Amino acid sequence: MSCSVIPVDRIRQLVPYMSQREIDAVSHLVEGIKLEEEQELLWNKMSERVASWDAGPLLWLTHYTKTEDTHWLTKNTAFLAPFPKKEYLRVVLDYLINSRSIFIPKSREMMMSWLVCSYIAWMCQWYPVFWVAQTGKEDKVAELIEYARTLYRNQPDWMKARNPLVVDSVLEIAWKNGGRFLGIPKGADQIRVYHCYGYFQDESGFLPEAQTSYDAVRPVAKQMVCVSTDEMGWFHSECKLD
Repeated sequence: MSCSVIPVDRIRQLVPYMSQREIDAVSHLVEGIKLEEEQELLWNKMSERVASWDAGPLLWLTHYTKTEDTHWLTKNTAFLAPFPKKEYLRVVLDYLINSRSIFIPKSREMMMSWLVCSYIAWMCQWYPVFWVAQTGKEDKVAELIEYARTLYRNQPDWMKARNPLVVDSVLEIAWKNGGRFLGIPKGADQIRVYHCYGYFQDESGFLPEAQTSYDAVRPVAKQMVCVSTDEMGWFHSECKLD
């Protein structure tokens, strides 16, 4: 079935013969179409796999959603705030987008776990991919899932409606498009049962089976990210520059 579109010039010609009620209805329809077109362009812009403040995940993170800081009162900062525009975050994101395997040493205030979870949340919202996050304890991995949930929750309603969550639990969120983010506790046996697109290991330097878990998922995962404060051991050795 084909549809006909009345040209704008023709609509203008008809205005003198229309009632105010008809004019208001047409105006509302035209504005709705214009808004949908603008949202479509914006959605496509944010889907781009680039490390830029003007497109891709950073456009979404810095303009169309917000983080939540549970320590806002003691820090005298806002509870809700966009992702900060810090150049080192853009550089790390560029490595995330373009690397199959990446190890990121961090300090406590660098927002590296936030950045990786934000990248995963963006990827799952725009692409039908399955990511698994693993760290020491269940309550800690639940915090990583909550980072992604926070970004989903604080974006505009039209974005949530475009790709709503179909699973929303403590250790898992999943989108209608097929994107999925699951959290599991430490242990190589925990990860072996999953065939995921991406694997995120947080606090690798403190996991006794970090290397075994990494090696278990390596044959199937398309992307692997390990983040930790630097400690002696496997993570330290992988990050060491000879």
